[in-house]
Amino acid sequence: MVVHHVSFLSGLTNSFARPAAVLARLDVGVAIFFALSGFLLYRPFVLAAIHGQPSPSVRRYLWHRGLRILPGYWAMAVVALAWLNIDYLRSVWDWAIPVLLAQIYQPLRLPVGMEQTWSLATEASFYLALPVIAVIARRMGGRNPLQRARRHLTLGVVLVLAGLTWNAYVHGPDSPLPGLAVLWLPAFLDWFGVGIMLAVLASWPANRTSSAFLGGLNGGDAGRGDEDPWSATPRGLRVFTFAPGTSWLIAGALLWIASTPIAGPRGVDPATPVESVIEHLVFLLIAWCVIAPLVGPGSGGVPRALLGQPVVRFLGRISYGIFLWHLLALEVCFRLLGFTRMNSSFWVLLVLTLALTIPVATASYHLIERPTQRLRRFLAGRRDRHRPGTAETDRLVGASLPALQGATSGPTPQPALAARLEPSAHPAGPQHEGGDRDEQQAGREHHE
Repeated sequence: MVVHHVSFLSGLTNSFARPAAVLARLDVGVAIFFALSGFLLYRPFVLAAIHGQPSPSVRRYLWHRGLRILPGYWAMAVVALAWLNIDYLRSVWDWAIPVLLAQIYQPLRLPVGMEQTWSLATEASFYLALPVIAVIARRMGGRNPLQRARRHLTLGVVLVLAGLTWNAYVHGPDSPLPGLAVLWLPAFLDWFGVGIMLAVLASWPANRTSSAFLGGLNGGDAGRGDEDPWSATPRGLRVFTFAPGTSWLIAGALLWIASTPIAGPRGVDPATPVESVIEHLVFLLIAWCVIAPLVGPGSGGVPRALLGQPVVRFLGRISYGIFLWHLLALEVCFRLLGFTRMNSSFWVLLVLTLALTIPVATASYHLIERPTQRLRRFLAGRRDRHRPGTAETDRLVGASLPALQGATSGPTPQPALAARLEPSAHPAGPQHEGGDRDEQQAGREHHE
């Protein structure tokens, strides 16, 4: 997202430079992050439901989510509001709206230096909706684990269709909804739904002959008694799970397609309903192609090597801080260093933005995020000793995901994706953003 925002604010996105069109679509990172959220946060709920275990505590889940995102966000918000927005804050409500992550529900309430936090506000609404989605899926019932898994998967498909439908409606010329409705949770149910579908597939009952995907389409492979649904899927779909190189090449090709006019204009001009749905659908497919190889049984090798790189691990630890602080770093470049919006050198602006953002994000991690993570682990450990069913659910969640577990060897904190892609029995660990290994071993989880 840093590269995307720098390319836009430097003016490169709207230029005729060859990479400009691709840079304009790097907001696909939001789709990947939302899908990761759906996967990592829903997996403990679906595992418990499929295997007949008690659901994770909703109270604990919400408490941990708040501890994960709010302290760092509030620190950034205070700086942004006091420095860049103080002239527009005339009442307590003006302060409360961004502090409570309600800026996507009030017109013109995206404060300067905090514009990217619309995604965090949408993410927070997903946090609140997820337990409701889990309850609905659980009440759909099922006589055995396989039936329950199928019904959870069906709900994921429904969410995807609902998100695409909402986008077609809200972008329509006759829509009565406000313009900010394109930032509300329903507009991104398709991306969260992709993660939920992957969470169900990664939790599929073992030793079943039926495929998680349209079992009748896999021809001669049916009835082999495969250990997992990934092996039983139609051969064409296995490309998206077993072959990271191929899948990621497909993601790159889809990104190129999204960079064409078929997905709408590059800048802030509104897209047509058709263009909006196409962009959402292409981004959905990209998110699948990026994430699925990391959570399937063939997720060793390249993914493990990539996620184990020291630089990736470091960026994973501080990634939430990078997300929070990079627009403020851009404002420093524009206001204090004399850069001009829409008419600056992309490379110079990018280097300076990273040079300012990374130290601040590192400080945020060590001074704010890590202390709150330790507090969370301490409180979680005390509660776990008195909560029945925790050990069994931990065992279920810890199964599978070989590459993700292998990518985290050693005592150092998790890399960016690995930190998000190792779930725990309790959806409370780091997620938007990376976190530390000890924390995740204490109750494996996620997440964006």
